[in-house]
Amino acid sequence: MKRGRAADAVKEARQKTGMTQQQLSFEIYESRESVSHQENGRYRVQPNISKYFAEKHNNPWVALEAAAEYTGWGPVKLNGDAVDLHRASVTMKTREELTEALEAIESVCVANHPRSIREFDKQRLEEAMMQAIDAIVALTQYVAVICMDYGFSWWKMWQKHRAKLQAKGFIRQ
Repeated sequence: MKRGRAADAVKEARQKTGMTQQQLSFEIYESRESVSHQENGRYRVQPNISKYFAEKHNNPWVALEAAAEYTGWGPVKLNGDAVDLHRASVTMKTREELTEALEAIESVCVANHPRSIREFDKQRLEEAMMQAIDAIVALTQYVAVICMDYGFSWWKMWQKHRAKLQAKGFIRQ
């Protein structure tokens, strides 16, 4: 298996905590060899290690990278040369992406049956979906960075959100 972004995220998260692979293995009740294999891409990053860093160290990046690696889709940590993950920059970019997504969504009509949509309208709808995905990624970066910088628990925020959805009857327990 090729070493992926999730493996890199595990290694980076572990090193930020100052833990050795052996110390991490004691924390998550796995062998040091298993931790090594996950960091080197020989095994996929397991859910327990993602959960550990999110819950114990308020680091959502491992979980995001692992989820995207498993599914082949979804937000990941933006880490390219053009990215600035300072909270002010992330906030500004999130506002920009949300505005663009709302404008794109408002510009398309989904009232007509999908069989009757013209090719031009289908292209505009696809562009609106891409803008919505850009906004999802921006919002994910925003929540992650704000949680980490201000000490909000990423894990607890999602637990509160899930409870809110259940209370409103949007999801079943």
